[in-house]
Amino acid sequence: MPIPVLAVISAMLLLFCPSGLLSAASLAQVEKRAASGDAQSQYLLGRVYQEGKMVRQDHRKAAEYFAKAAEQDHAEAEYQLACCYYAGLGVEQDKVKARMHLIAAADHGSVEAQYHLAGTYARGKGGVKRNYRKAVYWYGKAAEQGHPEAKKHLAKLCGERPSACTALKENLPVPGE
Repeated sequence: MPIPVLAVISAMLLLFCPSGLLSAASLAQVEKRAASGDAQSQYLLGRVYQEGKMVRQDHRKAAEYFAKAAEQDHAEAEYQLACCYYAGLGVEQDKVKARMHLIAAADHGSVEAQYHLAGTYARGKGGVKRNYRKAVYWYGKAAEQGHPEAKKHLAKLCGERPSACTALKENLPVPGE
């Protein structure tokens, strides 16, 4: 019998509500959906283990759940997995894998991944060469989704490097990764 979507949504709201805790019953429902391959539930369990809510904090389990959801192109799970690889939390630290998952998360629409990827290109950090056009592109993507810091960085970068903003203004594709 499939678990109602409303139950999963309720679990999500309880899990991330600042004053609420995930109930044991809701956690069991999320675990059941995760075991059946539901990417959103796998991501949620990753967050549960990452934060130590209702369970003992376990970065290895968090990374495993993020990886399962990332295999299904879950953007936020890919972003969290990138963070795990970058910091070496629950997995062996691997900056190449971190960058690979960060790019995938950004491509799949994670606003935080887009913002952080832009920053890596703007500063030439994280194993990439400085590339202002790519930085502008990713800041632009994050800004389109309402990321306030991306908007500020985009405005600053376009003020300092107007030629980098030409592609954004003309709606040209970003150069390949």
